[in-house]
Amino acid sequence: MDKPSYFQTALSNFTTDVACGGAVRHLTDIGYTLDQIVERLDYPASRVKVQRIMMDYLYESRVLLREEPSLALFAGREEYVQEQDVYGRRTLRRITHDQNSQYKMTGTPDLTLMSRKEETAGKQDIRWKESEYDSRRDGKLTELLYRKCQENGEKFCYASCAFGFLNIDSNGYSVKEGQTAGPETVGCLHKRQQEYLRGIQWEKPIMYHRLNQRMREIIGKLYEAGVYSGICYFAVSREKIKIIKGL
Repeated sequence: MDKPSYFQTALSNFTTDVACGGAVRHLTDIGYTLDQIVERLDYPASRVKVQRIMMDYLYESRVLLREEPSLALFAGREEYVQEQDVYGRRTLRRITHDQNSQYKMTGTPDLTLMSRKEETAGKQDIRWKESEYDSRRDGKLTELLYRKCQENGEKFCYASCAFGFLNIDSNGYSVKEGQTAGPETVGCLHKRQQEYLRGIQWEKPIMYHRLNQRMREIIGKLYEAGVYSGICYFAVSREKIKIIKGL
């Protein structure tokens, strides 16, 4: 049988998105794993197609970043909301979330920490203040991450993630070239945490995930098990905290 054409594939993806895209994005928002989303959908969408919608949404909502956090986090972001009038007619309205509206949503202070020179020049790099996590000085890692997220606003806090070894291919879990870790690395996590990580398509050796409650708990457990090393970023206070396993 001939492989489906580009047009057929695009049409199939569009049909799936129309039928269940909103549900996938909503369930992703409230913390469902990929497998949970697939199970809850009424529309018979394949795991691959649901994962594509979920991944697109994780990137669009900046929960997941391909590159190190930068000043782009503070840029305005457009989205469309559906509205319905008293006669049942539906329309789409475009709204923009700028840095001020994002701060209102997260309850963080005004953006006085951003350098006016950097803002005017349009630079994307942040001049980070680097430090190294020390449990004797900083206390328990999960508590430190929680405090920093409260100070900065969760939308501006990220952790580096090297979970590419969890990508699933036809032969099961495949370890990327140069990657020494394996699936046993996440053995300390509970079932839903493992399912969440395995549901993400980790495109690059290192990616950056927002430090929401789930990821803070995952990072904390991995660190306590001696298997996490990475960097946590807090964009408002411009802090970059390096975490070394075993310290």
